[in-house]
Amino acid sequence: MSGGSAAGRIAGMVLRALGLGLGMMVALPVVLALGALAVGHLAGDCGPGSSGGCEMGAAGLAVYAAIPSFLLGAGWSVVRDLRKR
Repeated sequence: MSGGSAAGRIAGMVLRALGLGLGMMVALPVVLALGALAVGHLAGDCGPGSSGGCEMGAAGLAVYAAIPSFLLGAGWSVVRDLRKR
């Protein structure tokens, strides 16, 4: 039997899932928002003189992506921990 109790292993798995979930909750929406801004600026639809709709769209994308990003990161961490066993 490996070291540690079952409760300790589960607590470690939960903490790792929370950590990776929170990290993804921050990183992925930022990357998506910057990507949306880059595509808008490269397409010529955004920039100086625009109404600010591109920036608001990028901010909305980041807000809407936060919870799915957390779930993706936490799920990935749990699957990775379960495959290690």
